[in-house]
Amino acid sequence: MSVDTESFATGDKVFDVFVKEAASLTTSSDIPLPTDQLPAGHTAKLLSKRKRLPLRPILLCLATSFAGFIFGWDVGTIGGITSMASFQNFFGTRLDTATNTHYFPKILVGLIVSIFNISCAIGGLFLVKIADINGRKPGIYAAITIYSLGTLIGWTCGSSWWYFFFARFIAGLGVGATAAMIPMFISESAPINIRGAMVVLYQLMITLGILIGNVVNYGCKSTLNEFDNATWKIPVGLGNIWAAIVAVGVHFMPESPVFLTQRMGNILRAKESFARMNNLGIDDPIVDSHIRKLMEYDDTRKSTNGRESRFEFIFGQPRLGFRLFVGVLVMAFQQLSGANYFFYYGTTLFNSVGMEDPYVTSILLSTVNFISTFFGIYLVEKLGRRACLILGSIGMFTCMTVYASVGSFLLDKVPQTGGAIMIAFTCVYIMFFACTSGPVSFVVISELFPTRTKAISMAICTSVNWICNFFISLCTPFVTEKIGFKFGFVFSGCLFISFWVFTFLLKETKNKTSEEVDILYTPANK
Repeated sequence: MSVDTESFATGDKVFDVFVKEAASLTTSSDIPLPTDQLPAGHTAKLLSKRKRLPLRPILLCLATSFAGFIFGWDVGTIGGITSMASFQNFFGTRLDTATNTHYFPKILVGLIVSIFNISCAIGGLFLVKIADINGRKPGIYAAITIYSLGTLIGWTCGSSWWYFFFARFIAGLGVGATAAMIPMFISESAPINIRGAMVVLYQLMITLGILIGNVVNYGCKSTLNEFDNATWKIPVGLGNIWAAIVAVGVHFMPESPVFLTQRMGNILRAKESFARMNNLGIDDPIVDSHIRKLMEYDDTRKSTNGRESRFEFIFGQPRLGFRLFVGVLVMAFQQLSGANYFFYYGTTLFNSVGMEDPYVTSILLSTVNFISTFFGIYLVEKLGRRACLILGSIGMFTCMTVYASVGSFLLDKVPQTGGAIMIAFTCVYIMFFACTSGPVSFVVISELFPTRTKAISMAICTSVNWICNFFISLCTPFVTEKIGFKFGFVFSGCLFISFWVFTFLLKETKNKTSEEVDILYTPANK
């Protein structure tokens, strides 16, 4: 298979643009610099220290965000794995007497794919408490260990499909926990004026995982005997290697200064962490002022609100329940946009429009997804969070409506032309998703909540995301069998609703601290 060097060259150019933009963000005097990150009287000094791009914090955030790769790896491999003849013959519950090979009924394929999402929802809700009690890093280590155990069971299990089903459930617990912990960890640690771009790196790693997963699937299918179990065991087993890389990356990241200050009361370690992530010396007055402000904010909150309530994330002020509702909608609409409709079942969908090798089409789509996410890194800081989501809803609605219309009413009449139009609009759709809803949704929920409720609120939001993902992955094979490409109109309807939700309910949180976000949601600012 030839490598599309032009696409990768384009990606490199986009990354160069991002680097230059990020550099300008760190030197521009027009960027509003929040008071808890850049205290009054020290702004000029900090800017003078940041004449160059803060490379070390970016590399540390990039290493930590590699946890997103393991989620993307599952999305990029599982659809192809369940379609492989070797996997079907090894685990299949029914026998095709004509070929003397085993195969799966559609309900079992849907369950094997979708159980991962249910366990992700459970892991996100319950394992995230480790990060809230013991620290962000210990929580991530625990999640990665659980994922590694599930992956190990997956490629060493017996021939009953229940073994593989159980393995995916265990692995999903770990991935679901990291989906809540990693964006939270990065948002609390990254320099605030490039915080959004740093959280987007998590989504970038997801897209990279999808791409590499599709490439590995294609390589295994093309080079190995179709009934060799190595064709599916290699993609599954590689998950253990990715987990080890994540653990190494997180090791070099300092613990969140917000957690160290407001949860542990360890002021010295908090100063060390903040200084390291902002290219400052630990004795710099900016460091001392920032940590003192975190302490004062925590003391003021405790004196005002008293002891934390178990249900503060719902009934707390200012309007924490409403903010949770908004965050849930943001993460739900990320899935209800229909992106994973393509990624999970792309090999099947595009086989039905005449693609001779749908695995190649999946590589095409995941390449578009990966490269386009670089633009998301730029847009999230240039346009802001709210504008990105609104733009994405408009673009994806248009593309999904065209895709569903052509597939439903034109494809049978002119298969070649109709198939080409559908693939083209799918690529444009994925460009919009990768630039907007895909990465920006994680940025929004990482900035929406105060520290005291952030862990549980983000866990609930990401769990809703996983549950929506579960229903899409479970229902897609059955719904498409009944109504075909008209299923796309369901996603178009959700995108239409999301436009109005983002327009009227979502507030802009770009470059704002927790205090400033609280002010946005006070009753006076309804």
